[in-house]
Amino acid sequence: MSPQKASLGLEAFIDETIRLSAKHNYHPTTFVGMRGRYGTHAAISRLVVSGDIQSGFKRLCELGLREWTIESAVLKFSEEFSKEVQECAAFRLSQVKKR
Repeated sequence: MSPQKASLGLEAFIDETIRLSAKHNYHPTTFVGMRGRYGTHAAISRLVVSGDIQSGFKRLCELGLREWTIESAVLKFSEEFSKEVQECAAFRLSQVKKR
């Protein structure tokens, strides 16, 4: 995966996601740690293409914050992500809509 720097818009979106999560008493420590190690773009890409549905994704959906998931960030800032990452994000989001 080639290193890519996230746009200021994407960084701000993710900062707001973390702030809103904390406001709802959810602290995405795994993602925050990955973001610190790999950068925002790489952390999002790694998590979204992994085969596992992340606990943070489930938790944000349960809190009614589906539009603030990293999967939503991928679609909102689609020009910053590969087609593969976009497809994985869209698939995960489509699974939530079906419930």
